[in-house]
Amino acid sequence: MVADACGPLHVYRTDPGDFHGAIASGTFGTVQLATVQAGPHSVERTERLAGQAAFTPLYLTCVLDGEVQVSQGGRTAVARTGNLFSHDSSRPFRMSMRRPIHMVSVKFDHRLVDLRVGLEHPLRAATWSGARGASVLLAGLLRSAALHMTELDMTVADQLGTSVASLVTAVCAEKLGRAGDDPAAARQALLHRVKTFARARLGSAELSPSVLARSHNISLRYLQLLFQDENTSPALWIRNERLGRCRDDLADPRTAHLTVANVAERWGLDSASHFSKLFRERYGLTPREWRRQASPTRD
Repeated sequence: MVADACGPLHVYRTDPGDFHGAIASGTFGTVQLATVQAGPHSVERTERLAGQAAFTPLYLTCVLDGEVQVSQGGRTAVARTGNLFSHDSSRPFRMSMRRPIHMVSVKFDHRLVDLRVGLEHPLRAATWSGARGASVLLAGLLRSAALHMTELDMTVADQLGTSVASLVTAVCAEKLGRAGDDPAAARQALLHRVKTFARARLGSAELSPSVLARSHNISLRYLQLLFQDENTSPALWIRNERLGRCRDDLADPRTAHLTVANVAERWGLDSASHFSKLFRERYGLTPREWRRQASPTRD
């Protein structure tokens, strides 16, 4: 059961007698949520098991009741009731629960927080109090989701996924901003800040590579080098982010009242004809074709 929900793991009982546990999970937009209630136990992913896993997301977990000790990458952290903790399932880790545990986890792709699989980063065995800033909001949302996960219809589920993804990004930004003395980590932290800044301003037609460079006190050339590490450019990344938001809006029944031109303008793309050309180049369909395909009942 654990392997089905979390991928290959060694699972160890720590108490004699019967063992009871329950896992419920679901996909909500770009993230997955899973609630776990279980007796005392520990789990371990070895180097060999990490190499066997088909899906190796990051996890951000809220402890609803109990205590978890998580060890990864030479660090060990303890999360108690109300705390959040994170780990990276692409690398070896161990978690120990010495008494009954109730927790809810967000599973998400590394790209949500601008990381690459295999890269060293501060989200390995990291903890948050769950009582400050965005952590409070995320912890509250996850508590509610754990209670009502099976009752949500598709529209509400997508909205929940969007909210959770946004809060996960905000919570992780605190740790990712601490680069330390590692130059590679410093570049990654800066790139994350640049992308977070840009995502909050995609609707502005004024957003450009020059604005990003100026706002972060770096040269345009250095900005280009940051994005070059990911085989793209600042301008192309901004364009693709905008097109992705447009694609989501065109498939969303809540924005069905907007014209294609309105959707394009909403995300900083003023020319409807140019937008249609860019959209087709990226997705192989025109915006109207995509909208009809995504919403076949729409007139």
